[in-house]
Amino acid sequence: MRVTDGPLSLTKVIASIGGAVLAASFFLPLVDLHAGGPATADAFGVESMRRHIEGSRELDSVKPLIAPALQQLDMFAAGPSLRNLSRLVGSTKEILDTVAATGMAPAEVTMASTALGATRLALWLVPLVGAFQAVLPLLTRFRGYAGFFGLVARFSFGLLFLTLALVPLLGAPEARPFFGSAVYAALIGGGLMMAAGVAGVTRGNAVLVLAAQAGILAAMVFGLRALVEAGQRAL
Repeated sequence: MRVTDGPLSLTKVIASIGGAVLAASFFLPLVDLHAGGPATADAFGVESMRRHIEGSRELDSVKPLIAPALQQLDMFAAGPSLRNLSRLVGSTKEILDTVAATGMAPAEVTMASTALGATRLALWLVPLVGAFQAVLPLLTRFRGYAGFFGLVARFSFGLLFLTLALVPLLGAPEARPFFGSAVYAALIGGGLMMAAGVAGVTRGNAVLVLAAQAGILAAMVFGLRALVEAGQRAL
């Protein structure tokens, strides 16, 4: 029997919905503009990027890049989404790379450019993972079962994005009125992906899959605890 002829898999339906919601979080607002959201823009390093942009005006090779970068900054201010943030990050990185190419830039410029490059890749991971998870079950018409690696990956990415959404919600409860719909979309999408990863096990792979998922969850918990303790010691 072909996979597409098998019974409907509710876990694949749930995973696909979760992926679609997660992908949508890339385009939804991170902060609520009507609740005073612009005041939280610095939480995303926007002011630092503004300083990098403005501080490079004197270089002739950078001048053509200033206006587009400031335009991206205004777009993020008007619509603070991960999509607009990724564009701003890309424009700022282009300026820093141009400054670094002069050979007269301090080492901090290169480090900042590297950090921005990693940030942009991380931001684009959200819609890519979400779209992949949303589309993949469609290819099998929501039939059949996911294998070991598929279930573990689904759980892992769901846990990652769920955690990223929970950190501001639990760590800064006083700022919740400023949170936009992107935070809650990531929370719901990640949670659905995790649930589908756990519920999608079969009798043949339940022990291995659940053990691997438990190990990943434990590593995430202990990793976050170590990070918090390190931060407290630094303070």
